[in-house]
Amino acid sequence: METRIVNSIPEWRYQAAVIARLHDLEDRGLPFTCAGDMNRAKRGRRERMEAKVTGMTAGEADVRVYMFGGRLLSFELKTPTGSRSKAQKDRHKKLIALGFTIVTLKADTPEEMADTVEQIVRDHI
Repeated sequence: METRIVNSIPEWRYQAAVIARLHDLEDRGLPFTCAGDMNRAKRGRRERMEAKVTGMTAGEADVRVYMFGGRLLSFELKTPTGSRSKAQKDRHKKLIALGFTIVTLKADTPEEMADTVEQIVRDHI
């Protein structure tokens, strides 16, 4: 019988590691600021309605990095087995057509994801 190991780390832990890393870099003086998004968070009926009417848009990237010169770099973070939803594919296609950069990443661990995002951000500064 074959034993299969499945990565059971939830996606939010990947995002938390990335945001913590980016905040640390920002605190050390790198010229950017960042924000995370939780569009996927579980909400009741009322909260879903409030999120929709106040502008929450399905498919937004998980992390946005605002860079010098008005540049925006967005990251969609996925676990090793994760994939983009139809809403994400549609939204990302629209944003890319408008000239924005969206990077979709998969990593085995949150730390690996944070390392990859850090390198990409450093490459864009």
